[in-house]
Amino acid sequence: MGFLDHNFLYLFFLIPLLLFLYILKLRRKVQPISSNILWEQSIEDIKANTLFQRLRRSLLLPLQLLILVLIILALARPFTFGSISTARNVIVILDASASMNATDIKESRFDFARSSIIKMIDNLDRGVKMTIIRSSNSPVIVCESISDKSILKDIVNRQKPSDAPSDLVSAIKLAESFARNIPKSEIIVFSDLTSDLQKRSIGVDIPIRFARIGKQDANNIGIINLDVIEEQSTNFILANVRNYGMRSQSATIEIYHNNNLIDAKKVMLPANGQRSVIFDKIKFTDGILSVSIDAKDDLLTDNRAYYIFKKPRQRKILLVGNNIFLEKAVETSIAGVKLFKKDSEKDEINDNYDLIIFDGFVPKTEPKTNVIYINPEGDLPFAKFLSIKKNPSVVNWDRSHPLMRFVDLSELKLDYIKEFNMPPWMKPLAESETCPMVWYGEDKKRDVIVLPFDTKPSSNRNFALTPAFPIFMSNALDLMMESKASWINVRSGETINTAFKESGNQVLTIKKPNGDEIRSKLKNGIFTFTETDTVGIYQIIGKGIDEKFSVNLFNEIESDIRPSVETKTSEQKGQDIDLSKLVNKEFWSVLILLVIVLLVLEWWVYHRRVLV
Repeated sequence: MGFLDHNFLYLFFLIPLLLFLYILKLRRKVQPISSNILWEQSIEDIKANTLFQRLRRSLLLPLQLLILVLIILALARPFTFGSISTARNVIVILDASASMNATDIKESRFDFARSSIIKMIDNLDRGVKMTIIRSSNSPVIVCESISDKSILKDIVNRQKPSDAPSDLVSAIKLAESFARNIPKSEIIVFSDLTSDLQKRSIGVDIPIRFARIGKQDANNIGIINLDVIEEQSTNFILANVRNYGMRSQSATIEIYHNNNLIDAKKVMLPANGQRSVIFDKIKFTDGILSVSIDAKDDLLTDNRAYYIFKKPRQRKILLVGNNIFLEKAVETSIAGVKLFKKDSEKDEINDNYDLIIFDGFVPKTEPKTNVIYINPEGDLPFAKFLSIKKNPSVVNWDRSHPLMRFVDLSELKLDYIKEFNMPPWMKPLAESETCPMVWYGEDKKRDVIVLPFDTKPSSNRNFALTPAFPIFMSNALDLMMESKASWINVRSGETINTAFKESGNQVLTIKKPNGDEIRSKLKNGIFTFTETDTVGIYQIIGKGIDEKFSVNLFNEIESDIRPSVETKTSEQKGQDIDLSKLVNKEFWSVLILLVIVLLVLEWWVYHRRVLV
């Protein structure tokens, strides 16, 4: 129990004053009378000729003392503690993930969490400091150790939810590191806890409590993936839709191109099950595809998905050299490619190609486009030739790199390999016992690959005959040509990092789906953007630049909006907060009611004594 106004407690000094009035005698005037038979009661009072008298037994005194105490307590506004923290340093983690947009409660989960925090702020004791951490795809401290309630409430009111997943584990670790050296600290997490927090071990030494928000019977249908399969004459669209509810539900899946309805299909989704919806024979040009779900559920964020389709231009590859194995590998590795061939570099080579492959040649002028050097003769434009190593064998290769994915070099045989003094931006991806065998690097917005050995088959050379060769070439073409457009369609929370032909350091304007505009500086033609926290279409505007990209949720953890039942920190369960008892409860009105009852009782006792 506590008191909102401690100053009224000083009125307890009135208790001894009341006792003083009871022991104080009245001084009366002496008057002779003929008989005292009629004045027996008064005779008792006459005995009080001295200033003080002994307290007599009377029910009025304890009643009046009790009434006085209750009145003083009521004026001090007593209250009982609810779920509010009693720590002196409170660290609040506000979950701002996509699932907090759910409307399974009267207001959205995020709005409810925000109003609950404001109620907690109103009831904080004097001098208590609060730190607020907003948890989305990365945790951010929005205020640090503030005790001013008006400032805290203003900061909380300015917080908004995102459409990105939340990393609560990182937020809790950030809160713990902040509170580790501050005594009497506590962490309070306001979240629906739909993340995989309960599946991960968290070592937390600071007291932590969870305010779980949301209903277990929350209903949601969401688009968890969207694929566009391009064919020569038509396109196929594959939408994966999942029902996270506990009962089967029908929904209409609609597909739009540039906001024009193309097709629609009605599907029945089983309880906690998913369906793949295919739209075929759809012909369209450049534009924006969107798939939407027409159904009643509690989360709108994953009811719509976007895909920016750009019909790719025909890419051009130049092969300098005579290698039929290399030619066939290029032709079968990627669609929509026109291959140009030159037996030597006597003709002038320009940069009007997406990729140039030099087999056994080194150009006099270094190309400004993507380039692959195979068995280069002499020095490279950026590296000096050192020596030739005979009969090398593979000792290791980087299987995690996209260029070496699914490439097995265990059966590779080579008769020689060339050693070069490479610059720092070139990295080895495969090693022999003497020198690197595969080099990859990025320089001046282009990709460079060097294979310092001959790929043509011979009695001591088999790379072109192994399964690794076509896989390696396919990886190389994907890495050098198709990855440049992978940033056009991303998931919420992902970072975009791409290069534009327009160099320099101009400032770009990024228009978000919600209308907000953000400025981002283009550094040497490289565009980096991290604020992909809203689902929809973004637009990049700059000098010579007008591009769009889409952001979708596509996160099953966030789409499953049913709150977790249990969350564990280290080996112990985190304590839960009852949000219905979050605010401290005043009960002065009860005390006033008791005072009225006691006053009636005192009146009855007093008049009964007088009458008797």
